[in-house]
Amino acid sequence: MISEKPVVQELVALMQAHGVTRAVLCPGSRNSPIVATLAEQPGIECRSVTDERSAGFVALGWAQQAQAPVAVVVTSGSAVLNLHPAVAEAFYRKTPLLVISADRPEAWIGQNDGQTLPQPGVFNTLVRFSAQVPEDDAWHANRLINEALLELRHRSGGPVHLNLPLSEPFFGMVEAELPPVRVIQRTEATRMNADEEEALLDEIAVLPRRMILLGQQEMPSPLLAKLAAEKQFAVVGEHIANAPFADCCRPDTLLGATPGADWSPDLLITCGGDVISKRLKKLLRAHPPKAHWHISADGGIVDSFGALTRVLEGEADEFWDLLDAFAEEGDGDYRARWQSAPVPLPLEDDERSGMRWVGELMSSLPVGSVLHLGNSSAVRYAQLFPLPAGVHKVLCNRGVNGIEGSVSTAAGYAMAEPERLHFLLIGDLSIFYDLNGLLQAQQCPNLRILLLNNQEGGIFATLPGMSSCPAIRAPHGESIMGWCGCNFETRQVLVASHWPEALETLISPEPGPVLVEAFTFTDEDAAILKEFYQNN
Repeated sequence: MISEKPVVQELVALMQAHGVTRAVLCPGSRNSPIVATLAEQPGIECRSVTDERSAGFVALGWAQQAQAPVAVVVTSGSAVLNLHPAVAEAFYRKTPLLVISADRPEAWIGQNDGQTLPQPGVFNTLVRFSAQVPEDDAWHANRLINEALLELRHRSGGPVHLNLPLSEPFFGMVEAELPPVRVIQRTEATRMNADEEEALLDEIAVLPRRMILLGQQEMPSPLLAKLAAEKQFAVVGEHIANAPFADCCRPDTLLGATPGADWSPDLLITCGGDVISKRLKKLLRAHPPKAHWHISADGGIVDSFGALTRVLEGEADEFWDLLDAFAEEGDGDYRARWQSAPVPLPLEDDERSGMRWVGELMSSLPVGSVLHLGNSSAVRYAQLFPLPAGVHKVLCNRGVNGIEGSVSTAAGYAMAEPERLHFLLIGDLSIFYDLNGLLQAQQCPNLRILLLNNQEGGIFATLPGMSSCPAIRAPHGESIMGWCGCNFETRQVLVASHWPEALETLISPEPGPVLVEAFTFTDEDAAILKEFYQNN
């Protein structure tokens, strides 16, 4: 018999999968689904202790003796507070103590309902990981439980806390086996032995459609080009991934609005930070890979596509070397699909299109220059065009994707690297948000700014239902020229014929900060994108 609650089944199944096979159980009603399910599992040894403070120390001693994690399960309210001394001892002794507390649903905290107090984060800095596990979100619950169980023994190890709000009824039990669950594993490069390496490579061998997806990073390994060519990995990365070879595919030039399952890999290996393409995210979430490995220097859990199965902890080159030395060749046809010729944008010479001017600037970037991208439309437009091989680096504030601070960030970088030309591609809302950054930018003789001014938030014109909402699009009718100061060499592009001279000024090596304000039509660019994705 097990609890009918899916979140309880998930918890207990994952405990067993991660080797947590010992539990100290404290009585209570709110935690009864967890207690009853654990007690019914032949693979889990349970002990019952009434006093929670004592139970915490019993679990602590048991974990020390077994040299293995032990769970302690308590009900809601003051019960969890009584574990504090044992948790503190476990933290400083680096003992893997799994604290599981049942809780009222959040809406009932502080409403004079019995045995309630704010339990999430109650142990503060004395646990290595703490999470509130949602009752009705299976993917989120699975990820959080996996993350907690992995942290019990990660590096030096220590206590973790999972708080489970459970709604009534509590006592429904069913005759069933625990369901299959997704188990996330962690492999540490510095601790891998020959058997673990062989197991990884055996897993790769049966997954022929292989993709390496590069998120934002400053300079990935040149070894990736060899893996793409010789081992037939499809290596996919946008400009902000700074891939060190020219044929790294940009997903938005290949994927239409609704990419099919034939684009999705069997094995996905991710490395780096942010991925911009919504179409690629949609593809990988709708058609998840059979296995997803994420390379992370600190071993952090990043489950961007809801399919993570393994975290590879260490520097990326350690794993690229492993793949290069042993991996069998993959599906060449799948790799070739991702290396197809990009679909060209339907641009006309006489259109006042910001996208056309973005493409022409990018194709004209001097060797050794640095390209900075503002967020929203600017960074997305840039992904649709190729980048000259000699460009040194592409940068963007994609940590949280905010539009503020792009001018200041580019100025700070350009000040510190005066020997290179730096180009900033930015939209009007973003540059107005960072007007103070222009005070710094005008002191950078190596900084060139192309402002696409469509006099509103143009990206919203591409979103369903938003094109007819003026408030969302934030129209302003302003020009930057009143604010940019006398130290900039300035040009305005009001009609298409103004653009060639403005471009020549932008790419000129003559010292001095340059700002070109190009006025564009939001709806024209939106229509171009719509046609592009419909026909792609």
